[in-house]
Amino acid sequence: MQGFSHRAVADLPDWAISLQAHYWRVRVEVRNKTMRRKHYRYIAAEKLRLVEAGICPHKINAVCKYLVSLKQVNADRLHAALESETKQLSFNFEFNNFT
Repeated sequence: MQGFSHRAVADLPDWAISLQAHYWRVRVEVRNKTMRRKHYRYIAAEKLRLVEAGICPHKINAVCKYLVSLKQVNADRLHAALESETKQLSFNFEFNNFT
C-alpha cells in the first residue's frame, strides 16, 4: 500500500491559497464530473486573475503543477520557481531627434 509517503509538503505563497482550495475540491469530487469541471473553470479564472495582478505565469504554473500531484519532484520545482528572480519586461526605445 502506497499511502501518503509519496506526497511532499511545500509552503505555498499567500496568493495561491484559493488555487489550493480549488485543487483540493477537484481531488475530492472524484465521481462528480460536473463539479470537477466547475472547479477547473474557477481555477482557470483564478490563474487569469493572478496573471493580470502581475504574478509571473511561470510561478503560477509551478504552483498548479505541484497542487495537481503533490509529488516531491514538483515541490522541488516549485521551490526553485519561487526562489528565482522575476524578470520584468522592458523595451529599449531609441528616440531619434529629427531636428
